[in-house]
Amino acid sequence: MRSCSFAVLVALGFVLAGCGGSPAPGVPDAGAEHARDAPMERSIDAPGGDVRGAGDGGYDDGPCQPGLPRCFGDFGYQICLQDGTWGSSQTCAGYSMNGTTSFCAEIPVSGGGTWGTCVDPACWYWLGRGALGGATPVGVCQPDGTFDQCDSGGALSIRPCAGVCTQVATLDGRALGYCAPACEEGARECLGGPFYRTCAGGRWGAPETCAAGACNPVATGAVPATRCGGACDRGTSRCSADLGAIESCGADGAWTVDRPCLLGRCVPAGAQAECETACTPGAHQCAFDGASNESLCDAKGSWGADSACAPGTSCRVSGNFALGCVACVGAGNAFGAADGRCSADGLATCGADNQWTPSVPCAAPQLCQTVTRGSSAVAACATP
Repeated sequence: MRSCSFAVLVALGFVLAGCGGSPAPGVPDAGAEHARDAPMERSIDAPGGDVRGAGDGGYDDGPCQPGLPRCFGDFGYQICLQDGTWGSSQTCAGYSMNGTTSFCAEIPVSGGGTWGTCVDPACWYWLGRGALGGATPVGVCQPDGTFDQCDSGGALSIRPCAGVCTQVATLDGRALGYCAPACEEGARECLGGPFYRTCAGGRWGAPETCAAGACNPVATGAVPATRCGGACDRGTSRCSADLGAIESCGADGAWTVDRPCLLGRCVPAGAQAECETACTPGAHQCAFDGASNESLCDAKGSWGADSACAPGTSCRVSGNFALGCVACVGAGNAFGAADGRCSADGLATCGADNQWTPSVPCAAPQLCQTVTRGSSAVAACATP
């Protein structure tokens, strides 16, 4: 299967949703509605014999095992007929959880070989990265905090997330991510000054405040802990109240400024704290491909406030990289190519500087034709 050309930048607000499970019994399978009438959504325990499919290398038109499905391109499949020949291509449309066209994937089966199956686009993405059926649940992060998990057969179903869902990419308009605990159950950590937080259910709770004195991280114990007021534990460190520096506990049990965060901000982690950047200085961030605003990473490695793009530009993405506010994408748009557009003057393409080149008239009888996908477009002079 080809790599996913739809996946885009891994960044907060666009990709890193910063939100960090085993399936719970009794939760209904949200994919069942689509699987009910789906001839491909079946058990992947194929019948005995020679199990082959398109994933074995090319499209073999030789004898096949009756009833065996195989992928035929990214969006269709074929079924081996009773006479041992491959049937015509059928579409995977309508198999995804949100009603978009699904992909066909070759699912490995016990005993070797593959089984062609229509899967949700999100599961197709994770399957291509070898993540299905692993210890870490993968799937789709939902805005309301729920998690749609891909099973080993490539079907999505609603599952609780024992922790947080961390977004890593977008595809089909959804946030692809994995579910994992963000912290140890019962752990506590100081946030700076009198503030601290507690871990419950794999998630950090809302900040709490010490009734008296500052929050001190505890140096010992199996689980990170805190103590309010009194002397600090020698060797521990914490963030200053403005998160601009790291404070260390000295031999006298008092806090002193160890070092300022020249890059990034102070981030606590149990009994220690460290300076950490959120981005690479100078990097851009788009909420989505074609957004009207962009964010710029400042010299200290922190994202600045959104700013509006100049007229004639938008915040664009090339592959997994945000270009920021540009006129067009010179390479790596949603089609894996340079943007193109048609005008009354003919055909224009986007140059390597992400600016439009002058239009060139099409030679008669050709006309300029274009195809769009979101904010991306490809154009060419072609005979109608």
